[in-house]
Amino acid sequence: MCGRFVQVSSPARLALALGAVDVSGDALRPRHNVAPSTEVAAVLESDGRRLGALRWGFVPSWSRDPADGPRPINARAEGAATSRLFGPSVRGRRCVVPVDGWYEWTEEDGARQPYLLRDPDGEPAALAALWSTWRDPAGTVPPLATVALVTTEARGAAATVHHRMPLVLAGADLDAWLDPATPDPAALLARTAATAAPTLEVRRVSRRVNDVRNDDPSLLEAVPG
Repeated sequence: MCGRFVQVSSPARLALALGAVDVSGDALRPRHNVAPSTEVAAVLESDGRRLGALRWGFVPSWSRDPADGPRPINARAEGAATSRLFGPSVRGRRCVVPVDGWYEWTEEDGARQPYLLRDPDGEPAALAALWSTWRDPAGTVPPLATVALVTTEARGAAATVHHRMPLVLAGADLDAWLDPATPDPAALLARTAATAAPTLEVRRVSRRVNDVRNDDPSLLEAVPG
């Protein structure tokens, strides 16, 4: 799974990296320890490729009340396309969440030890994601746009830390994932999830990451094992 990530690049830089227009306004700020329920940068295709803010924690459009029931932060690639919860978004509401890295944990000396996984060159990674918009039937509260990250079986360096990882997209797969006209997104998801093994740096970092209240550049620094 992916329970925390890093999003410190400016929305303008993330938009440029993904060929999008930044429409996030002042909704986003740099974060070194992004936790669920946070507004995060996401890119989707709607009248062009746009970068805006979505809340991390998926609420389906058919939910009676977003306060009821779970708000999943991840969607397993293996079953998302046939899921009542995620299936409609696989078919028509796909997006990517650009990140500067993400955290995974192992058990060391009876405690949770975080590791930072990121591109070795420091470039943002585009994580496959699914979005939804919930609208209040009574119209008394604003629409709520939410997102879940797609995860798959860990491969390559990521498998040394955890058995799951976010699905990282690049090149033609990234373009096809965002394209609303992609004819068979379920097949694209299955194929990409089965082959994706991005080159990653795996860095042991401070256990201060474990507390979501900590959010500063020191969280990204390597610590000895």
